[in-house]
Amino acid sequence: MLVTSHYKERNNVLTVAWQTPVAHNPPMVGIAIKKNRYSHYLIKEGKEFVINIPDINLIEPVRFCGSVSGREIDKIKEINLTVVDSKTVKPLKIEECIGWLECKVITSVECGTHTFFVGEITFSEVKKEMIEGEYWKEGVKLLHHLGGGRFITWGGVYFNKR
Repeated sequence: MLVTSHYKERNNVLTVAWQTPVAHNPPMVGIAIKKNRYSHYLIKEGKEFVINIPDINLIEPVRFCGSVSGREIDKIKEINLTVVDSKTVKPLKIEECIGWLECKVITSVECGTHTFFVGEITFSEVKKEMIEGEYWKEGVKLLHHLGGGRFITWGGVYFNKR
């Protein structure tokens, strides 16, 4: 997933492999962020994040955003994707993604090298052409991180260039 964050006029995007639903009512998700990441600081202080759901077409921005720090460069400008305002939180949404979960942090748990941020979903949206009823349409290729530079999606395994 591409997670966007914001604090004190600074925006960032980070590739996050460790995310999970945690509750239905209210709807909540959790993300694990390494404590030395710039996004960790922004989420801890700003108390909001957006999970942007990419498909296979965004594999290069996903790879890039997980391999460089937002402390040193503006990754949002570098990835050359369109960002738009969110409906309920300050972090921006990446328009080219196929779905979004806007979240407000309700708690966090220190877990060794990482912090597990639990966010209540305040707004969710998916591109209508990507779903059929309540499910992703056949042929939608969501990215799943296998570790290192490896990703899998429905229909095949894809390796990024390192």
